[in-house]
Amino acid sequence: MRAARLGDVPAMRRCFLDHKLANLDLNSALDAAAAYAHLSVVELLVAFGATDLDSALLSAAARDHAKVVSFLISKERPNPATNTRDAQVLAASMGSINSDWLLTAHRWEERRS
Repeated sequence: MRAARLGDVPAMRRCFLDHKLANLDLNSALDAAAAYAHLSVVELLVAFGATDLDSALLSAAARDHAKVVSFLISKERPNPATNTRDAQVLAASMGSINSDWLLTAHRWEERRS
């Protein structure tokens, strides 16, 4: 958790080497990394199997971390975050203008498809 919150990629790699993957709370680490806008850590955790992208999306959207939001909702991944409506409402209510706009555009594109 600490390494994820700080965006310390070398420490994250050491965690993966020193501990069994089943013993690591990847989803809590993902949420922390998203909340602190550490995109490289978010990408690493998703690659290693973190699955709670919806919670991470809310954390990133509330703090206007648009790059992290964009990564989490990207249709390029097999299982993107799906709670875009909740995240957009949260971003709007928190004054997270960039994330609000990104999520609004994303939802608009989904409706047009």
